[in-house]
Amino acid sequence: MDVNKVILIGRATDNADVKHIESSDSSVVNFILATNRRYKNKEGNEVEEAEYHRCVVYGQSADILGKYMTKGKRMYVEGRLRTRKWEDSAWVTKYSTEIVVSQFIFLESKASEKAYTQTEETEY
Repeated sequence: MDVNKVILIGRATDNADVKHIESSDSSVVNFILATNRRYKNKEGNEVEEAEYHRCVVYGQSADILGKYMTKGKRMYVEGRLRTRKWEDSAWVTKYSTEIVVSQFIFLESKASEKAYTQTEETEY
């Protein structure tokens, strides 16, 4: 059995920007979730580094993110990794890896009371 599952807790780097997909009459939100890692370097100093994760959400979940996700909001995100491949105008192959979000929960403020879990993953 294969497994492709990602679980992150981090902060949104910007407000949600909902886009409408006309061909499927659905919504999509692309966003970046930042996670921080703290460790001690070889000199014994505590260092913090950030990692930025591309995320994409479709359908009703995208509409909900559009209403409640704001820059700096702490979130739980669960989904799967997907790598897209394309060629740019100079015929150079490009890759982008992102998390296709299937579940999310806002971990702060009143929005956390409106936690939303998408049970059915749909792509458009």
